[in-house]
Amino acid sequence: MKNKVYNYIELNKMLDCANLIVGLSGGADSICLISILQDYIRDNKLDINLYAVHVNHGIRKAAIADEEFVVDFCKKRNINLKVVRIDCIGLAKKNNQTVEEAGRLERYRIFRELAKDKGNARIAVAHHMNDQAETVLMNMARGTNLSGMRGIKPVRDEIIRPLLCVTRMEIENYIEENGLKFVTDETNFNNEYTRNSIRNIVIPTLTDNVNVRAVNNIALLAENLSQIEDYLNIETTKAIRDVLLHKDNVSLDVKKLDKYHAVIQSRVIYEAIVGMAKKKKDIYEVHVKKVQELINKDTNKQISLPYGLYAKKEYGKIIIDFVDADKKRIEKNRPTITVNKSDIKNELIINLDEDIYYKDEIRRLKAIKCSVVDNNFSIKDKDSDFLKCFDYDKIKECLDIRYRQTNDVIVIDGLGHSHRIKSEFINRKIPSRYRDECILICQGDECLWAVGVRRSYDALVDNNTKKILMIQLMFD
Repeated sequence: MKNKVYNYIELNKMLDCANLIVGLSGGADSICLISILQDYIRDNKLDINLYAVHVNHGIRKAAIADEEFVVDFCKKRNINLKVVRIDCIGLAKKNNQTVEEAGRLERYRIFRELAKDKGNARIAVAHHMNDQAETVLMNMARGTNLSGMRGIKPVRDEIIRPLLCVTRMEIENYIEENGLKFVTDETNFNNEYTRNSIRNIVIPTLTDNVNVRAVNNIALLAENLSQIEDYLNIETTKAIRDVLLHKDNVSLDVKKLDKYHAVIQSRVIYEAIVGMAKKKKDIYEVHVKKVQELINKDTNKQISLPYGLYAKKEYGKIIIDFVDADKKRIEKNRPTITVNKSDIKNELIINLDEDIYYKDEIRRLKAIKCSVVDNNFSIKDKDSDFLKCFDYDKIKECLDIRYRQTNDVIVIDGLGHSHRIKSEFINRKIPSRYRDECILICQGDECLWAVGVRRSYDALVDNNTKKILMIQLMFD
């Protein structure tokens, strides 16, 4: 068995470190682990400092005896030991956690604190193949995706699990063959704990009545699924780069997303929701499916998601954002800036510093520059997305820089026909959530330029124009 663990350590490059911290409860698993690791360091003549950490959870009467056993064990083996006592039940109540969860989180916090203090450290814990099988079965029963089916990783960040390649039976045999003593935690037989019931009831039933190698087969399945998950993560990352349009919120290109297999679609959507929520808890398959169904729904279909998020289909996109974000955009103070023609002698800069909608994204508009120049066709030809030229004499006495209002119209052709701005936004497929973000240059109710959308046919520069008003956007 020792050679099997040695090979597993090398295969997964577990001991590329200067300091090794071992979680040592005193049970058979952790005693086996630290014994093999001490031998491995000695046999391979490695310059690695070995430390043990014993966490006394303060739950069991025998906890002090276990602590004393660990102290004696490490003293005989010349292993540096740190003992930490915690109030596990108190922590569970304080943080609204189960006793199991509170103990596990606090143990790892203590391990990581010591690892950080030592530097260049790895943390070894004694999970084995049976723990792997228990984890996979528990995740399956609770409901999980492929990620949960991969179970426990042999290496994750600074955590290593050298015994993940062996079963509990192999560990017990190793303990017996090497005459190692250990302590037994009587709570391991309390089947009120979820993991204990799987360990003491479900696994024995499978091995006795289905297949004696059930544990090995479940662990092998987890290993295979782990490789598949790694591959799918790579493909999902590629797909996200392909379909993600914006990063201020999540905007997914429906046509591109629809070309991917449903498995990749669901993973992209899951990552999109998690990316906005900044957490994975309470985001389930049902939420992903609801968003996925929007691909084939009509525009403006919308669903609710956890954490105040929503998903909506808008003109070939699926938007995922916070409901409050839309409300804040609509409710924020939006003063009208009025500019008199007479104030624009040569050049006038109007400072704004506003987040506005501009060509399918939100951009920071720092200012608008207004300039009056003599008519020159080389100047008129400068018309661009960022700069528009108007006949100065055709403009009324003042211009308003503002956001849309109910009665706003825009001239759409040389005959003077006009549309309401609302209709123009719909025709141009401007998402409804962004229509209140568009900056307008207006004279009264008439819009001369809906920035990033279109300009009016009114006040165009022609051969009779004497002076040109140039209005230029100045983005951050």
